[in-house]
Amino acid sequence: MNENNRKRVFVSYSWDNQEHQEWVLNLSKELMKKFGVDIILDQFELSAGKDLTYFMESSIEKADKVLVILTPNYKLKAENRSKGVGYETSMISQEIFQSPISTVKFIPILREGSLATSTPKFLKSKIYHEMVDDSKYINKLYELSQIIYDKPLIEKPELGEIPDFKDKKIDPIIDIAIAVSNEEKLNNEIDSIMESFQGASLFKDEIEKLKLMLNEKIKLYRTSTALPFNHQLNNRDSYVISVLKYSVSFYWNLPFSNTVMDSELVVRYWNGVIHLERGHYFPGREPKVVKETIYSLDMDYSKNLLWHNQKQKMTTSEIVQQAFLYLIENVQKEKSKKFRS
Repeated sequence: MNENNRKRVFVSYSWDNQEHQEWVLNLSKELMKKFGVDIILDQFELSAGKDLTYFMESSIEKADKVLVILTPNYKLKAENRSKGVGYETSMISQEIFQSPISTVKFIPILREGSLATSTPKFLKSKIYHEMVDDSKYINKLYELSQIIYDKPLIEKPELGEIPDFKDKKIDPIIDIAIAVSNEEKLNNEIDSIMESFQGASLFKDEIEKLKLMLNEKIKLYRTSTALPFNHQLNNRDSYVISVLKYSVSFYWNLPFSNTVMDSELVVRYWNGVIHLERGHYFPGREPKVVKETIYSLDMDYSKNLLWHNQKQKMTTSEIVQQAFLYLIENVQKEKSKKFRS
């Protein structure tokens, strides 16, 4: 990374409790290690004898961005001008008032509560980045890194040609009719592919791609971590990945050779270790299904293959990533119970 592009970021938050302090510390560490963000955090910088007021003043002044971690307690301290948060609030609100409206320096992050219960008055007009749901933490962390580096979360499309408004064919009814016809044609093309031998072949290829990705990830995590990642495969219809006492199983079924109709990929998340070749478990130690998702194979309008169910559409790589995230997040929770606080 070009050092001139590196962002320096100050983190403003309230010391609500030990858990919240550790969350802020972990967020700061991950932004530094994974995204090269130069974090200014009191837990890194301050020790006995140092001047707190000078630290806050200089940090906010020299930071490119300021992350404001919103909780109900932060709002209370900010509006009551209480302790360190109160002093930071005075400086932040003054700088917001003096900054050009186009300047995006202060990034509110909703950690607990809601906009009404956690946002101080001086930040009410700012759009916040939500990080309340820890199950979405990884994706939200990536999005936050994009915001810090001023990268758009959604790319704007290129501008089209300016129309000739004298052309009588430019009419919203005609445009809608053409769009409907084009979409119908594309849907029929995709249906004809999926309801054919080609569709069945695409299903088989995507399953092979799934198995290959799982194999590669297992090899990577075995060699790059100390955790005992394992996998089991039968060449018919099943694959299982596991670590410690957590598993994710994949089951696929293609009943016809000339269509993907009624085919499915079933992904189950387990609390417990699954054994493909052993159907019996000790009483009380049977694995329990935490979640089950059944996918069908389809295409988008660009003819990219996607797995879909009633709620979402996912690529094969996203399904694999989600499976390993389930494993590592549960292992982290399990092991951290024994760590020193």
